[in-house]
Amino acid sequence: MPLNRLLRLNNFPSPSLSLQEMKQFTSIIRLLTIAPLFVMAMSCGNKSSNNHDQTTKEVTYNRSIFFGEIIYHSTIETADSNVAVAFKTLSPTLVHIYVDSNNFRLIETGGLSHGNVIIFKDAKEVWQLDTTKKIAHLGEYSDFADPSSALKNTMPDHYAPTVVATNDSAVIAGHTCDKFRITRSGFIPQADTAYIWVSRDIKFPSSRFDIQTEINRVAVPAPLYIGYEEGAILKFEVRSKTNIRTMEVISLKENSFPQDIFVIPSDYQKK
Repeated sequence: MPLNRLLRLNNFPSPSLSLQEMKQFTSIIRLLTIAPLFVMAMSCGNKSSNNHDQTTKEVTYNRSIFFGEIIYHSTIETADSNVAVAFKTLSPTLVHIYVDSNNFRLIETGGLSHGNVIIFKDAKEVWQLDTTKKIAHLGEYSDFADPSSALKNTMPDHYAPTVVATNDSAVIAGHTCDKFRITRSGFIPQADTAYIWVSRDIKFPSSRFDIQTEINRVAVPAPLYIGYEEGAILKFEVRSKTNIRTMEVISLKENSFPQDIFVIPSDYQKK
């Protein structure tokens, strides 16, 4: 479907943008159409609010950039067995991420996309690894970390969610996190209520990638994608009328990289 028609259907304006910016628009729309965490049919319901949510005093943190291994675990709580089966079928249960200053590796376990990708940032290349056939497929990716002012002004909620501090905190994967409620985001259904838990001491490198190859499409985990980059989101929760979806970091290993994690095996055919 032409991009202009997609924009009209989604009530987005159609500005004069570069080819790369148009690809980013298309990636956002594709994510809104496909990603189970955000727009599955089970996401309907009435938005609720909690009285304890309130703005607290601002605190300045000196967060260090985290390089190493990040493991996300995705779960759902629901009384609807159909919703549970759909979520388990579509969404990866575990996502391993390895990131350093120049490279990014994502390996999904479960779900439909079977993501196993390497991004070489300096070369601006992304490869999807088919571990069964031993083929590396060269693809394209959109990176929403550095949008143009035109694109950002057109869709501001897709680049920086609006959050409200709460008085709650928790220790997640060994790091103390502050809890925030997301009040505006282009990736959260309006009928849902969403929360994030942000680490006080670390930040993840900006990794807002949407990847497309000839064999599949992969998006990075929701906590990386939604655009909150002041600190590392170690837990992300979306509550709807029928379910609670959670993606949480269960393991962090700083400066930990398996051997050749950023290398395409020599016995793989490149396509």
